[in-house]
Amino acid sequence: MATALSAPVSTATVRVFNIPPSAVAKELLAFFNSAVVAAGEAYACEIAAARRGWLSRGNGSVQFDSTATATLAAELVSSGRLPRFLGSLLSVSPAPSDLLPRAPDLSLRVADARLLVGNRVAEREFEAADSWDSVRVEVIPGKRRIDLYLNHDSKMYKLEVFFEDIRNCYQCSFDGAGAILLQMRIVKVKCDLIVLFEEKDGVQTNSRFDMHGVRKGWCADKQLV
Repeated sequence: MATALSAPVSTATVRVFNIPPSAVAKELLAFFNSAVVAAGEAYACEIAAARRGWLSRGNGSVQFDSTATATLAAELVSSGRLPRFLGSLLSVSPAPSDLLPRAPDLSLRVADARLLVGNRVAEREFEAADSWDSVRVEVIPGKRRIDLYLNHDSKMYKLEVFFEDIRNCYQCSFDGAGAILLQMRIVKVKCDLIVLFEEKDGVQTNSRFDMHGVRKGWCADKQLV
């Protein structure tokens, strides 16, 4: 029988057990994706094996697009409503961390933001030194950082901004768009960041931001770096 969760899901990832030996990660991802399609999607998964290319050990992990979707998947298992996977009844348990670093909730992500780098020279004046469009933003409270994915000279880069490096964080507006001003703790170079997002993105902001041994992995996002 499927095993009920002993603790609430606190990440967007669940551990999966009783996986058939012949299963591959792409199949498992597609299976869970179809199960939760009404609420969200499966984002990435892995199936553990003793060595690359060997048969599955029978366990793995699936990461969803949010903790809410992961909770739904767990409820489907515990209630017996999840169909068999290649003839096997799967069981799940909460995962202490996500497979891939990602914001655990949709409200902590911006898909198409604009990043300005420069200095706040006055109360209502910001002097920009450079800017990037089409920036993907992921606020990851569990890792205490903000990940910024940007294109520069036809290459994708990831900028990690740790909470400890932020001196102040303010919700503001810039050119009529909602924005976040991050004043950084950088000793050698004085630098502030402004992240702009459209109001339709629905980002919730606060005034201060209080694979080894893997057989195969599969991620729905082909643009990850």
